[in-house]
Amino acid sequence: MKNKLLSISGLLMLLSLVMISCKKDKTPARPKDALTGSWEEVPQKAYSRRLLFGVGGNFSMQIRDQGNQYWSTEVIGKYTISGDQLIVNTSSNLEKSSTGKIISNSPVNYVLFDKGKFSIDQQVLTINYTTYPADAPVATVAKFNQLIPID
Repeated sequence: MKNKLLSISGLLMLLSLVMISCKKDKTPARPKDALTGSWEEVPQKAYSRRLLFGVGGNFSMQIRDQGNQYWSTEVIGKYTISGDQLIVNTSSNLEKSSTGKIISNSPVNYVLFDKGKFSIDQQVLTINYTTYPADAPVATVAKFNQLIPID
């Protein structure tokens, strides 16, 4: 009887040690927001833009002309959303050769999609924002289709 009690208590102590020593993930996964993912501008123009909204607020905009198979420019930064407002702060601008090799990496600091408001309807992202050509501010609209990853 005494041996059984010692065996059971030893087993309980061993299980307790195993449970205590298990490493727990201390960083909870951040939830995705409505923009998370890739978006391709429509309709196609002389150049195309692809927006990449990453988990944690990472942002990238890739630009290329239609005759080039490689992304020629990439603007990198961070984004935040509040309700329907979109704020994108840029941090660097990569210029690439026709083979995709980085030619220059310049630090930049500007707000992309100034005064931006966004909506999503049937996997189409619409961004209303202000551009500033030489003569006066202009209300601008850009539309992007969501790119659905195939696993």
